[in-house]
Amino acid sequence: IIMSFSTLGFAKQFYSSNFEKDTIGSPPAGWELGFKGAGNAKVIADPLDAKNKIFAPTDLAKDKARHDVGGNIWVVGAATMQDYIAEYDAYFPEDFYIGTLFRFNSENAFYLLDRRSAGELGNFDFWKRDGGNWTKLGTGKFDAQPQKWYRFRIVVKGDTLDAYAKAKSDTTSFDSMKPILSGKDAGFKTGKFGLYGLIYIDNIAIGEAVSDLVITSVEPNSKLSTTWGEIRK
Repeated sequence: IIMSFSTLGFAKQFYSSNFEKDTIGSPPAGWELGFKGAGNAKVIADPLDAKNKIFAPTDLAKDKARHDVGGNIWVVGAATMQDYIAEYDAYFPEDFYIGTLFRFNSENAFYLLDRRSAGELGNFDFWKRDGGNWTKLGTGKFDAQPQKWYRFRIVVKGDTLDAYAKAKSDTTSFDSMKPILSGKDAGFKTGKFGLYGLIYIDNIAIGEAVSDLVITSVEPNSKLSTTWGEIRK
């Protein structure tokens, strides 16, 4: 057996996890309340694969889970994160207005990628929450059905916002795909990543470049290098 090692630096990776090292029934390591509302966050078993662990930020009904009706917001990463890429698997338990947050500063200062419902079903929007006001920054088409897993990528660079989406089973690289949605806004320069409403996530990575998006179960904001061993026979 010949073992060779190479060292890869992950200084630009802000967070990654597949939640496998976290405890069922408790919030995952590294996450915190960005807004304390109703509902309980915890790691749960994947509805489609009981052996897989995922993160559910709320246990409330779909129409009670969003913070604008009293639900909580869970966030991860540093408040100083500026330009970054976030990739994650998302599962929508029910048909409703559900999303993810980026450049989150407070309950009234963030951007939202929102799955739409009712007459807007099949759309995703970018929204800006500033004070008590909502401003739509763009709309795109992607049919995300409930109770299925999808893979998303959000890219925020300067004042440009891009969102990509595909079925989790789709092996096409996001690098060869066009965004489903783009927008521009210079209001918020930095902020954390968060979850909004009744959404489940898995396999999340946040970094400054695509090369930083390695899924691990390490603690967030690690500045250590990771050593990978390749075993050859």
